Amino acid sequence: MDLSWFLILLLLGCVHSSFPSMYGEITSPNYPQGYPNNVEETWEISVPEGFGIHLYFIHLDIEPSENCEYDNVQVMVGDIVEKKLCGRQSGRSHRRPLEEKYFYSNYLKLLFKSDFSNQQRYTGFAAYYRAVDINECQESTETVCSHFCNNYIGGYFCSCPPEYFLHPDNHTCGVNCSGGLFTDIQGMISSPGFPSPYPENTRCEYKVQLEHGFEVVIHFQEDFDVEEYGDGSCSDSLTIKAGTRTFGPFCGKSPPNPSVIETGSNEADIIFQTDSGGENTGWKVRYYGDAIQCPVQVISNSILDPQQEKYVFRDVVNVTCVEGYEIVKDQKTLRSFISTCQGDGTWKNMHFQCQLVNCGEPDPIDNGNVFSNTTTYGSEITYNCSDEYYALTLPAGEDGTYSCSSYGYWVNSRGNKELPICTPVCGVHQSDKSGRIFGGTRAKPGQFPWMIQFTDIELGGGSLISDRWVLTAAHVVNKKIFPTMFGGVMKFFPNTNLQSQEKRLQAKKIIIHPLYQDNEDTEGQSNFDNDIALVQLTKKVKLGSCISPICLPRRGLAPVVNEVATIAGWGKTEKRESAVNLQFASISLSSMDKCKKATGGKGYFTPNMLCAGSDVGKDSCNGDSGGPLMFTDPQDSSKMYMAGIVSWGPRDCGTYGLYTKVDNYLDWIEETIAAVEREEQEEVETQVVCE
Repeated sequence: MDLSWFLILLLLGCVHSSFPSMYGEITSPNYPQGYPNNVEETWEISVPEGFGIHLYFIHLDIEPSENCEYDNVQVMVGDIVEKKLCGRQSGRSHRRPLEEKYFYSNYLKLLFKSDFSNQQRYTGFAAYYRAVDINECQESTETVCSHFCNNYIGGYFCSCPPEYFLHPDNHTCGVNCSGGLFTDIQGMISSPGFPSPYPENTRCEYKVQLEHGFEVVIHFQEDFDVEEYGDGSCSDSLTIKAGTRTFGPFCGKSPPNPSVIETGSNEADIIFQTDSGGENTGWKVRYYGDAIQCPVQVISNSILDPQQEKYVFRDVVNVTCVEGYEIVKDQKTLRSFISTCQGDGTWKNMHFQCQLVNCGEPDPIDNGNVFSNTTTYGSEITYNCSDEYYALTLPAGEDGTYSCSSYGYWVNSRGNKELPICTPVCGVHQSDKSGRIFGGTRAKPGQFPWMIQFTDIELGGGSLISDRWVLTAAHVVNKKIFPTMFGGVMKFFPNTNLQSQEKRLQAKKIIIHPLYQDNEDTEGQSNFDNDIALVQLTKKVKLGSCISPICLPRRGLAPVVNEVATIAGWGKTEKRESAVNLQFASISLSSMDKCKKATGGKGYFTPNMLCAGSDVGKDSCNGDSGGPLMFTDPQDSSKMYMAGIVSWGPRDCGTYGLYTKVDNYLDWIEETIAAVEREEQEEVETQVVCE
């Protein structure tokens, strides 16, 4: 094999490429000799940007076949075969090409291939190409410039009319209509050139920026003409953006409906976008600022002053909670506050809350109970006393029911805050009419729960008339500072250490009637006028079955002669100097003459004394002084009241004795107690005597 054929075989199947050039020649392998079998070769042709390619063949001698199936040369632009040639062409002038074509692309490929055998000798092809200028402004199938196209050798450039500018794509022209800022409270904005046709390929942006607290309102004018497609969609568009809200896009021959847009913001962007073409006249809007409205209610459960149909930016109102509601702020309560309509459409101090007034847990009362389920406005509670030994003291017409008021207080039906009082019930006891003192018998527990036992040098008695006061005879406590007293006891022990110390009562103050005449020698004393005294206890006594007060006589209530009375005490009996157990007996109220006779006329007899006793050995005696002369209440037979205090009598017991007439001292008792308690004004502890 000769060297030339060896080189040809090495080049079979190779691809020829070159840098862009203005012209060139391409021939088939071994041209002008016959081309070899089974060869495939590709040439890439490229010319500079802005030029097309003029390709022409001056020689063509390729094995012919149907559709050039065997051997052929192909011209390809991209993946498309523009030409496919084979056969022999001749008979034309040597000065004219056999095949030629202009291509607008600046790049193409030639592909030559032969099959495995040729029946004859074929010499192949010879072709030339050259770069040719393209007039893009005329020859392009697309619009290359929106307005003016300018061609030059190897390219073109676009230009724009006056007042237009060339967009960065270097193809389209637009109007510089953006950057407009409108801050006046009202104004007019329109499309460029309105009412003349607006420019194409343009994006206009207008910004309305008003003072914080005013919303932008857009009012479209009647003249509105923005290009739209046949299906109603927008080719050109007008859009309004305000905060997170978007209105539009709008287009067509009529303004939007409704024609007024309340943006709800103090800033609005108006964006107008156009494409190429069209002769539409555009749009015009009027904008103005409307003070932003606030809700007609600042917070729930409140009323506003002044009351208006609407409230706008900078309006100031006084917000007052409705009846039964209040504002709790920093552990303080408010009924009202000032609020201002703010620029964002909200009220100042909206975090406040009018909540139901809460009166809190009701105050307890001594010796009483209170029942409640809720403590807010309108709730009701009921007070009552804990047991039968206390009664609820209330103003007339009240029943112990209190309600939570709008001011946060528990009040009664009259609107008063004063709490009811559980006052001791007097005269409650277990009745038994049998028995005697001097000539009497043992009392039962609870039969005389008001009995107080004095156990100093001389034994004496007294009567509990409230939960803190004891009424006794003056001579029992005269010259004693802290007498030894017991309450709620049934037995007497000469040795007081044997007595239950829980039942020991302590005196705070002893008040002897100012007209009582003190006598150094009680044994020889003959004047017991005004023999009455009050003892104030240091603690209140918790009333119960073993200790409770006796009633004082109602004004005008006086026992009559021969009316049965009861006396009780631990004094001398027929057999002992003192009784171990509390004794009682029934006697009768008698005339003063009988007492004068029993005493032999010795002593002072005054209207401040009562005479009572019997001719059958029933009487009070030594050690019973200070105890009560008791009668059954004619209006309530279950209760007893004390009409007298054991005072004095004949040396020998068993007949008649004299008693201080309590009815004559009611004013002194009431006034003295009131004066003392008024001065003290202090909390007093309670002592539990009964288990």
